[in-house]
Amino acid sequence: MSSVSSLTKPTLHIIGLHHTIISNEYSHCAFSGKILRFSKMMQLQNYHVIEYSNEGSESSANEHVVMFSHSLFREYYGKKDKKEFFQNYIQYGSPQHIEFENKLIIEMKKRVKFGDIICHPFGISHQRIVTEFPNNFHIETGIGYGVLGMMDNSFKIFESYAWLHYYLGEKQAKNGNNYQWVIPNYYDIDEWTPRHQVGSYIAFLGRICSDKGLNTIKAIADNSNYKIKVCGQGDITPWLHPNIEYIEPISGKERDSYLGNALCVLMPTCYIEPFGGSGVEALLCGTPLIGVDYGAFTETIIDGENGFRCHTLKDWLNAIENCSKLDRTKIAEQARAKYSLEACSVKYDKVFTDVIGLYGKGWYSL
Repeated sequence: MSSVSSLTKPTLHIIGLHHTIISNEYSHCAFSGKILRFSKMMQLQNYHVIEYSNEGSESSANEHVVMFSHSLFREYYGKKDKKEFFQNYIQYGSPQHIEFENKLIIEMKKRVKFGDIICHPFGISHQRIVTEFPNNFHIETGIGYGVLGMMDNSFKIFESYAWLHYYLGEKQAKNGNNYQWVIPNYYDIDEWTPRHQVGSYIAFLGRICSDKGLNTIKAIADNSNYKIKVCGQGDITPWLHPNIEYIEPISGKERDSYLGNALCVLMPTCYIEPFGGSGVEALLCGTPLIGVDYGAFTETIIDGENGFRCHTLKDWLNAIENCSKLDRTKIAEQARAKYSLEACSVKYDKVFTDVIGLYGKGWYSL
């Protein structure tokens, strides 16, 4: 295999999603939001980024390669109901997915060179690309999906250590791997406004379903006088309550205002949360985050400092009463230092440097 200079920054090829547009309108899809910010983040480290996505991308990629035109996208997906889950449109192996991937391969073969890195933000949906480009390194750039969604023969970056360990447990792995990494989700902090005044309502932002802890939220509503605003995709009907106000999915600056003006944000997720992006968005605004005591929250929530981790209903109610005592300025400062594009770009640069080093001495390189 030919060598690649350790001083050469590889071109990064990032693959978009066939069922969304990489724009603020779709930023409440966590994967679309990460692709939207990826190019700007890596350009801070002087990478050239080529993005393959549907027409209308608002990212700063050096080159946008259009997969579906606006008219074709509308023909395939029509006008989506904002309340619908985006995963209803994923459908691996659907005619739309196959057409996207066929065009993707044609366009990538025009551009991908030896030494370039192919970035997969959506895992197994493009496993075929690994076969088509066997002489390039493939990296899953932010794993927040389950084991069945992960690719074979790829390097892996997880969104949290909790999720990395969950993956190793599922795979019954007895040994670790020095070429698997953890980097949290990354944010353009200019899009989030620190607010120092304590808000007047409790907020939830996410998919509206039992897995996300809506039963816990309803129990809190039964035992609290605070207004709880619930915003996201899904059907609120099973959790209707006089103290619960439903808000349709929001994106862009609306998220900043909604989260920043809350007293606190609740994330009572029942499953092992890989990251919980809306909770970190709240922290970027200085709003305390209250979550469960497992999954990624053990990394994002410093109990009693930027929020609280709960076990019982009494814990949740006490946390809500105590969150006004937390220092919102400090919460915002800590989150912005940890999750900014600048901070995370350094971590990604280290990963890409480690991977490219495998063309040389690899782990033994000094």
